[in-house]
Amino acid sequence: MDDDVAICKIITLILNRLGYDVECSSCGEECLIRYEQAMKDGTRYNVVILDLTVQTGMGGIETIKKLRELDPQVTAVMASGASMESATTSYRTHGFTAVLPKPFRVQDVTDCMQKVSPQKL
Repeated sequence: MDDDVAICKIITLILNRLGYDVECSSCGEECLIRYEQAMKDGTRYNVVILDLTVQTGMGGIETIKKLRELDPQVTAVMASGASMESATTSYRTHGFTAVLPKPFRVQDVTDCMQKVSPQKL
């Protein structure tokens, strides 16, 4: 989930090369709708990557709270360009499994996905 179209394109390209199918959402509300529909369809997302802040709609922290209500087992990665924000240093207390710094680098994304979803790679 990211409200920057360019960021969505970059992360999609990287994740596709790693073998993942990717869906992008521009805000938390859209992410929740897609996640809930996938659960109803009997499918699961391996990982969700949530931008910490978006211009309109729910950001990552509010979204992860609601995702955890839907699926307590959700694997979520916090994405943020604000490396010194307190949320990125205490990501686990917010319900995230890992942090992925922006700008995205292929090796950082690969390492993060290896950590949170090793069976997929």
